[in-house]
This record gives sequence, structure tokens and C-alpha cells, in this order.
Amino acid sequence: METIDAVAVLIDPNPPRSDFVMPWDSPDENDPVVGLADARRQLGDTFAVESGGVTYLFTFSEVGLRSFYAVEERVASKGLADYRMLVRKMPDELFAERRTFAHDLFGAEEVQGYLDNLDWAIDAEIEELGDTGSFDVFDFSRRVGHRLGLGCWMGREAPIADLIPEFEILDGAEAFVHPERSKGATKDDERAALGRIEHVVRALLARTDRQPSFLDDIARRWDDVADPAPGIAGDVVLLHIATMTNLFAALAWSLAQVLLHPTDASLEHCAFEAVRLGQRSIMLREVLRPFTFSDGRHEYRVERGVQLATMLPLTNTEQLGFAYEPARWSDRSLHRDVAVTTFGHGPHRCPAQRFSVSAIVRTVARLSSAYVMTPDFDEVVPMPSQIGGVARSARPCVVSYRRMTPHS
Repeated sequence: METIDAVAVLIDPNPPRSDFVMPWDSPDENDPVVGLADARRQLGDTFAVESGGVTYLFTFSEVGLRSFYAVEERVASKGLADYRMLVRKMPDELFAERRTFAHDLFGAEEVQGYLDNLDWAIDAEIEELGDTGSFDVFDFSRRVGHRLGLGCWMGREAPIADLIPEFEILDGAEAFVHPERSKGATKDDERAALGRIEHVVRALLARTDRQPSFLDDIARRWDDVADPAPGIAGDVVLLHIATMTNLFAALAWSLAQVLLHPTDASLEHCAFEAVRLGQRSIMLREVLRPFTFSDGRHEYRVERGVQLATMLPLTNTEQLGFAYEPARWSDRSLHRDVAVTTFGHGPHRCPAQRFSVSAIVRTVARLSSAYVMTPDFDEVVPMPSQIGGVARSARPCVVSYRRMTPHS
């Protein structure tokens, strides 16, 4: 009865209620896509979930989705909702007083420099691959993403091979890839890894033989602090999480689908279609002040503390199905369809979209020109527990390869 009263007070009129439990509130691994699809089938396009003391108002109708994306950040904050998800895994202090943000990074001049670093990262991975062998698509893409990001934020002189294990520990994606593990986590390992990265930052900034890099730009933002290394390290870590957490998974999905389904479509369209199919994102917005939310059938008075929510894999596949058809992306209107989401909409559109698509296209093209690749898998199966970001694979996606001869 308390749950019913709480929902009724926070959302008026009272929407249908599901007994779905958010995965970070449950010790058991479950599939949130299946659970929310079942709730929607039973209750309709708008319903409430009470889980872990938080009330979620889910919406899936076209009008509801437009209302979801249109509400101002100062009224219902995506940033705060994302923070609440990440802080289940990451140390709280990592989010305090950040001075460098993802939207600072993606001007035209900066993107060209990042793509130069991408070529450098791909060269390093191709050298390690050699002439023949096999690799897992997701493992390979993750290595490329780490090299690319750390080369951009810390410079190529950074000990990237030593840093990668630290960033594997500081993997914010764990909060939504394995949300069931976050309950009761101590974060001790993450704090220790952050300390080791801070040590690397100090050593890099002290070097006189280092080439200028974006690390210097980050450092200048901390000039007024007696000991800037902790702040600089925190900025680097959050930049890497914000930009690379899903890029590597989007790259992996794109490469996997190109190998499974050869097509004449452009690699850009292949990337958009692969990301559409790979989406496992829940979108959340925490209500900061009371407002009226319309789903096209009802207008709800929503109080502070409610989290508005939608689940992208449900609407993405409802509109366009599960078939991989990249040619559909020649219709640019898809980018304006709120029911089909790859990189977000409006002010919450991913600031790295242009860079991310360029990075995916460049990497797939480089690999395809260097190797004959044969997939030893026949589908990509999303991690069932994941409730955010682009899906990680539940099964190995191994590719056999051999370097092309000059004649081929």
C-alpha cells in the first residue's frame, strides 16, 4: 500500500504500475529488455516502476518520447540521472569539481588530431596482429579505443600498455553492463587505480622531452591549484569514460555486422544501423522541479525526484525490426525520428557523433583493406543483463584473418 501511495503522490494521475525491479536493485541477473517489454505489453506505453525507493515513469509513445526529449535539462536532468548510474561503480570524488568535459573536445580542428591518433592506434594494433591469426571483435575494438583515447588525452608518450589495465578497473560501463554487481560495491579497487593514474600524470607532466598534447590543455585548467595532479587525472578518467565507453562497442557491432552481412551500403550507414541494433540504453531524466508531462493520452503532474525513462532497444526495433538493413539510412529523416535512436536527440545528442562515426568508418576500412577476414560466429548476442549503452557481446565474436597480398 505504501508503494501505491508513493507513486500516486509523485505522479498524478496514477499510471499503471509494474512490479519490474531495476537490475541494480536486484542481486539476480535478469534481462531488463525482456522485463520492460513484458511490462509494456501488459500495461501500455506509459507505466510506473517503484524500485529501490525510486519512482520511474516509463514512456514509449511517440508523443511521450517527444515530451521526454523536449523537457529542459533544468526541469528534468539527464546529467544527474547518468551520474546516479555511474556512481554505483565509480568513486564519488571522481565527479567533484571537474573542469574538462566531453563537449569541450569535438571542434573540427580537434577531431582531425583525434583521427591522426586513431591512425596511430590502428597501426599499432595491425602490427600486433601480424599476417595471420584470429581476434575477438570486441576485444580488438576495446584495445583500439583505449589506445585512441589515451593517445588523445595523455599523448602518445604515455605508457598506454600499463594504463589500459587501470582503465579496465575504472570501467564506468560496468554500472550498466553488469548492474547486478553494483549493489554493495566498495570501490576500493577503483580508488587504487585512480591513484596510479594520478602518478602517471605527474610523471608525464614532469617530462621535458614530451610532445605537446591535450594533457597540457587539461593541466592549464588547474593552474590555480597547488597540487593539480589529482584534478588532471580525474578529468582524464572521466573524459575517457565519456568518449570511449561506448565507442569501442559501436565499432565492434559495426565490424561484426559488416563481416556477417556484406553490402554495397556506405560504411557510415552500416555504422548507424549497427548502433541501432546494438542499443541497450535506458534513457533517464531526473525531475528537479514539478512539471506536467504529456504522453498524448494523459497529462501527468510529475513531482521532484521521479525519473522519467524510456528503453531504446524497444522503440528502435519496434519501428524498424531486427533485420540489418543499412541502406535505410540513406533517408536522413531517420535522424529526426525520436522513436529511432542511435546517438540521441536535441541537446542530448552525443557531442562525439561525427567523430565516432568517422572513427568507426576509418577503422573498418583500414582492416578491410589490410586483411581478408572471416567471421567464426553467425550473430552478435547482447549481454542479457545490460541496461545502458551499446551492447557488449554475451558470446565470443572471433574473426580469422590473413593479410592481403599485393595481387589481391
